[in-house]
Amino acid sequence: MLFDTWLLYFFAVLLIAVSPGTMAVLSMSHGIHFGKTRSLATALGSVTSALILMAASAAGLGALLSATEYGFTILKYCGAAYLLFLGIKLLLTKASSQGLDLQHIKSKGTPAQMFKQAFLVGISNPKDLLFFGALFPQFIDISAPQAPQLAILAITWAVVDFSFVMIYASMANVLAPTLKTSNKLHWFDRTSGGVFIGLAAILVTREN
Repeated sequence: MLFDTWLLYFFAVLLIAVSPGTMAVLSMSHGIHFGKTRSLATALGSVTSALILMAASAAGLGALLSATEYGFTILKYCGAAYLLFLGIKLLLTKASSQGLDLQHIKSKGTPAQMFKQAFLVGISNPKDLLFFGALFPQFIDISAPQAPQLAILAITWAVVDFSFVMIYASMANVLAPTLKTSNKLHWFDRTSGGVFIGLAAILVTREN
């Protein structure tokens, strides 16, 4: 792969990663509640789901879903249902009269649970599968071996994705000491829950 081609791809991925989305909201929530170290599990979950979608896209599943409306619809509703579940869960969090106890909240999150949440959020969005199927061909030279090129594209995406999930989580974690003694953390959860529910609604009502 030519360096100029890779550089163009890198800037495209960078612009995509910096745009706030579902994973950004989740990573910020995890950063506030569970800290930067545990949020490594969130980043790994996000990267793992992305790599699986890339592999599926490279294998032609993206093209199949584009042509098969029924399969796409099933994935779309599964993704929306999970976002709705996360949103309702956040909306139902309770604040005490003295504010939220951050250490108490931290004890509820395990790396396995955080990895699972991030993985399910990432893997349940069929749009990403189609996105990879549309993006990768733009940067692949079909006259050269494709496996090394796909590996470069996948590794670049994984590094950028991992980095930005951790950046969002770290930025949110900086706010945690300020928020933990007030109801502001509770309102952050409510706002995050509303965002997840809104994204679920958009996913369901948006045309393929």
